[in-house]
Amino acid sequence: MKRKQHDTFARSVMKLVCFLLALILTLLLGATALFQQVLGKIHYTQPAADFGTRLSAFISDAVSEGQSGLIGGTGSGIVNILLVGQDRREGEQTARSDSMILCTYHRKTGNVTMTSFLRDLYVPIPGHHSNRINAAYSEGGVELLDDTLRENFDLHIDGNIEVDFSQFAQIIDLLGGVELELREDEAAEINKETGSSLTAGTQTLNGEQALTYSRIRKLDADGDFSRTDRQRKVMSALLSSYRNIKWTDLLPLMDQLLPLISTDMNYGKLVLLAMEILPKLSDAQITNHRIPADGTFTDEKIDGMAVLSADLEANRQLLRDTLLNG
Repeated sequence: MKRKQHDTFARSVMKLVCFLLALILTLLLGATALFQQVLGKIHYTQPAADFGTRLSAFISDAVSEGQSGLIGGTGSGIVNILLVGQDRREGEQTARSDSMILCTYHRKTGNVTMTSFLRDLYVPIPGHHSNRINAAYSEGGVELLDDTLRENFDLHIDGNIEVDFSQFAQIIDLLGGVELELREDEAAEINKETGSSLTAGTQTLNGEQALTYSRIRKLDADGDFSRTDRQRKVMSALLSSYRNIKWTDLLPLMDQLLPLISTDMNYGKLVLLAMEILPKLSDAQITNHRIPADGTFTDEKIDGMAVLSADLEANRQLLRDTLLNG
């Protein structure tokens, strides 16, 4: 009798476990299908493929990067996504990367590190002459820019997200603006360019105002250093504002935002990253850095260009220490 009761109990437990596994699987499949529908609105720069093919390719790529020795890739504990702001003017066929911010997600802590690469940084560009780093984008898009970062800084880039400045302003407006602390001269500069009436202190900027703020470089003696610092402040403020957003609010927002960006990341990678990162974002700490770092570069004039000539080895080591131990 006891054996029969034990068997009945064991079968009941097994049924419960199977039910819970089926429920979890159903939820995951439903979430994946929903993600696919929403993520389908992004402009993908890679050829289309079905989800299974994309997911298999992502896993294969990740495994092949394991022994690369780069900063990032499988086993490193980090994910590197490069955000590229395009400076495309009317009538131009190509654009330089006015803004390059490496967003690094630390899997162990859930924290995020944002690293700006100054556009006047003078580096060798693979297959081309040495030039400012933002020339890599105009010469060969994100592929050449990624190659340039890998060759000069040992960086493994997991994916790229591109947006031009008009799209950047639209994104800010869709998000309801961004709250920033303005200096008096910053407020005056924004007012002059946009016809606004902002004052010093905490202000909520619309898209046009935030774009103007992000591009200011004449108010400070260090020029591009302060400009990239402002760009990271905008990104940090947006990330902080929406880190606690509910899924029910996030999906309709993504439905409007995603058509404004381009990426070379496929469905599989985006789904996996979203499911991993978004649940941890509410408790994430955000830190900011820039390359070149203080004390590792000199201002020089090369071929008539004002450039930053940097100690690349020192900056490589700084990135390794900062990103792998962040």
